[in-house]
Amino acid sequence: MFVRKIVLGLAVAATAFIASHMAVTTNAKAKRTATFKVKIENIANADGLTSADGTKYPFALSPGLFVVNHKKQYFFDENGKASMALELQAEDGNPETLSKKLLTKVGSINMGIFNVPTGADKPGPLLPGSSYEFSFTGSENMKLNLIAMYGQSNDLFYAPRVALDLFDQDGNPLMGDITDKLLLWDAGTEINQAPGIGDEQAPRQKMANTGKAENGVVKLVSDSFTYPNTKDVLRVTITAAQ
Repeated sequence: MFVRKIVLGLAVAATAFIASHMAVTTNAKAKRTATFKVKIENIANADGLTSADGTKYPFALSPGLFVVNHKKQYFFDENGKASMALELQAEDGNPETLSKKLLTKVGSINMGIFNVPTGADKPGPLLPGSSYEFSFTGSENMKLNLIAMYGQSNDLFYAPRVALDLFDQDGNPLMGDITDKLLLWDAGTEINQAPGIGDEQAPRQKMANTGKAENGVVKLVSDSFTYPNTKDVLRVTITAAQ
């Protein structure tokens, strides 16, 4: 009888363990996944922005890069030195080197370059009235990060301070307008000139990476020049299909 009780006890314990393990496995498999679509629109006035000398210049966003991963920030450390890859993105609007730098860390399936405006047949900057779009698949606990250059600047770029959670604590996917998450950063690699008229800014410089070095750090832009409110020139939205 005593032996029988021990055997029965072990059987009950084993059954409980298996059930518990199956529950954990089931919960793990139940992680929510969705296909997300991001749309970045240039909604700036087609007549242009007013520069420091009173002339008008078109607001433009450069090609950029997005990353889907578990890390809060892959592009830069706030108050830290910019990498060469970030410098090329911030000064010349070129995401290729940054993409290659992150490839081994992130993997091609979880990142991508957006550089062809909707309806266009080749890469180019995002001018007023046009948009970039990109899609990806993400699951719970994953985050979205993206970066693109303020085209008429020396080394300014838009990016979130930290990557955006794709799902909230209740398992709801990120949806709606996320424009307010994009902040304007200064890479600290090139001395700033007035936006839209600087001769060492990408649209006017003789060749890439030729401006005067600043030897600063990455921080939110803070200088004597005037920049538009992000919501007045960009609209960034995200949708999700499960």
